[in-house]
This record gives sequence, C-alpha cells and structure tokens, in this order.
Amino acid sequence: MRFTTAVLASATLFSSAYASPAPTGYLPAPTGSVPAPPAYAPPPPSYAPAPPSYAPAPPSYPPSPPAYTPSENGPKPRKGFGRWGKKHQHSYNPAPQCLSDEDADQGADIFRQLIQEYSDELALEALTEDFIDYTSAVNIIRNRGNEGPIVVNGISFGSRQEFMDAQGSQPQIPFDTLQVFHGCDHIAMRWQTLRSANGQPNEANNIPVVGNAIMETVPDTNNSYGFRIKVLYSEFNSAAWLVNNGVFTPTPIAKRDVDHIGML
Repeated sequence: MRFTTAVLASATLFSSAYASPAPTGYLPAPTGSVPAPPAYAPPPPSYAPAPPSYAPAPPSYPPSPPAYTPSENGPKPRKGFGRWGKKHQHSYNPAPQCLSDEDADQGADIFRQLIQEYSDELALEALTEDFIDYTSAVNIIRNRGNEGPIVVNGISFGSRQEFMDAQGSQPQIPFDTLQVFHGCDHIAMRWQTLRSANGQPNEANNIPVVGNAIMETVPDTNNSYGFRIKVLYSEFNSAAWLVNNGVFTPTPIAKRDVDHIGML
C-alpha cells in the first residue's frame, strides 16, 4: 500500500514538472513549417560602368587660311625681280620689291652723270639726304698721295650736301660704262675714263683709269626713279689719276730698275 502510494506520488511530480511552462529566456519552439531562405541571391554589381577611356583630342593646329587666289580680272602675282617704282607696286603683295634690269641701268647712268654731267638737281633727285660715300681713292687724291689729313679708309662724304659741295666744283670728265650688275637693293658697275685730268691746268697724261662702284639703294615712290642711292662704295686707279693730273711724275723707262720691277 505504501509502495503504491509512493509510486503514484512520484509519477504525479514528474508529470507536473514537464507540464509546467518553460523558464523565462527561452522561446517556444516554432510550430509549423518555416520557409527556407533562398539558396541563391544575385550578387551586387561588382563595378560601376567605366568612364570613357579618352576624350576627343583637340586639333593640333588651327586650320590654314585659304590661299590667295586672284580673280580673273584682278592683279596677277609678281614673278621674278620687280621694280620699286610707283607704277609697278601691288598693295596686296607683302614681299619686298626688287630692282629690275631697267632700274640697274638707270642707277649706273646716275653714277655716270654725277661724274660726267653733274648738277645739283640730279643729286637732289637721286641721292638720299643722309647719303654716304666711301672711296679711299678719292681720299688719297685729296691728300695728294699722302696719308693725311683725310683718313684714307674713312668716309669721303658724310651727307648729300657734302658731296654736292665737292663734286660741283670739279671739271667734268669723259666716262664709259663697261658692265652693270644688280641684286635686289644694290647696283654694281665697272667704268673707265680715258681723260681723268680733263679740264685740269696740270693735265700731264692720259693713262686709262678703270674703277668699280657699288650703290646701295632704298625705294622712293616720290621721285622719277622709284628709288634713291643711299650709300656709295667706289674705288678706281688713283695712281693713274695722280699721274694724269701732274701730282706725280713717273720715273722714265730708261732709268727704271727692270730687275727690281720684275720682283714686284
């Protein structure tokens, strides 16, 4: 009897213990079926779209302007050497105007006239006001064969007026033009005179005198030539000139040391 009662009591306590609510802090076991999480979710994009790898390159140089094309009835481009004169200029052509063969012949004739037919009117028309003359032959003649007082290799005439004052008092001499050459802004010539002492009271001989002249020019649209002579470089046989004018008397041929002359 006591054993039966004890067994029943134990069974009652065991049933009560399992029937009581779960301790606080524990959640009840889920009931029913719970949806499983998706087995695969698409991954987020791994990169943003890349920017363009390059921007269009700017042009490396500005476009060239169109080439000048003269109209059918308009002025034509110049070819070869031109002329400085007013009649031959084109305002659209920036290239420097050059002396022509005709200009060179005129320049050579100006030089001839300055020696053979000098006039102040010619000098004023053909020379620049700041005209300069370099001629060592003239300097040695003015020194009468001596070293001074004029510097032999210096300036002969430093202005147009100085040249006019000197040349206007000289007797005019015969003059022959031998050859003429020219560049864009200069004229070169060879010349001769067969009577360099013409009109001089002490004329002693007629030895031919040959010379060269180089004239630098500048354009001038206000005179009759279209240019002016700015600088003159001139040389000639000053020894023959001095002999012809009686400044020096050559040693007679019979008295010369022929052997010594052969060594020169």
